[in-house]
Amino acid sequence: MHEKVIAAIPQDTSDHVLEVALIDDPAQGPRVELRTLAWGNGLGWYRQHTVTLDRASLQGLQRVLGQIQSHIRHSPPQRQSALVIPFPCVPPRNAAAAERASA
Repeated sequence: MHEKVIAAIPQDTSDHVLEVALIDDPAQGPRVELRTLAWGNGLGWYRQHTVTLDRASLQGLQRVLGQIQSHIRHSPPQRQSALVIPFPCVPPRNAAAAERASA
């Protein structure tokens, strides 16, 4: 069995990576492994999850990813809403006018 790491794709945090490996196994045939790796102090990189794809599974995944890619390309970027927390010492702009009107 021969293994070749094709790519290591960084994730949202620097202590996680998605590794793509090509496995050439004469007994089972070629396959691809998608591995989620995490960094542990004192351990180094270690596997958390592994998904093994044979030829048929890989072709199906490629089709689906192609469909998703065209969908993402044609959709507007998602904007995350932000929560605004008012500073407690400063009254809202209209508060002073509202207080004077009610007095």
